[in-house]
Amino acid sequence: MSKNTWDRLAAASGLISLVLFFVGWLIYGKGPTVADDPVTILGFFANNPNRVIWSMFAQGLGSLALIWFMSALVMAMHKADETLLAVAAGLGFAVALALGSAATIMRSGLAFLSVGEVTADTVAVIFYLGSVIDTGQNMISAGFFLPVALAALRTRFLPAWWGWVSIVAALWAIASTTALDHSGFWSPHGAGFLNLVFYIVWVGGTSILLLKSKREGAA
Repeated sequence: MSKNTWDRLAAASGLISLVLFFVGWLIYGKGPTVADDPVTILGFFANNPNRVIWSMFAQGLGSLALIWFMSALVMAMHKADETLLAVAAGLGFAVALALGSAATIMRSGLAFLSVGEVTADTVAVIFYLGSVIDTGQNMISAGFFLPVALAALRTRFLPAWWGWVSIVAALWAIASTTALDHSGFWSPHGAGFLNLVFYIVWVGGTSILLLKSKREGAA
């Protein structure tokens, strides 16, 4: 394949990652929340170990595609003479992905712990910790939303209106970091889930716009 083809594939990898993440979420199904009691949490992981493991596998593939996509985005920022912002976005993405992956791996590990001699309280503590890590990494997500927003507004390497969308995503990511109630909207499964929706829209939209710019550049 030509370099232009590889560049377009990298730009489209954001959409590919979302498809793989969606497959992982479908496999995982409706899992427990931080509002559930330890026995319920233990029961889910004890009764569905294969679902949890295969979900992690699909999400792992999605993470690989996401790395490819973010690399294309960082290079596009660099070519727009926004090297400092490109480095900031890349580092922010790397830290956020590492934290999110750690939370996913912790939950996947429960599929093994639940089979052996382990108490429900132990499983619940690990599950709650994973949820806190997921919520806490929202703050780091702003570390790559904002640099992309600033680069778009200053250079138009992506449309300026998408820069403003990215700023809104960043502000919500920061605010949702405090969503640590056990139940209700301001919990990891309420406001935290809405942040996930913002993230999906942002990755999908950025991937489409980046792919469009690659095609126009090739033309």
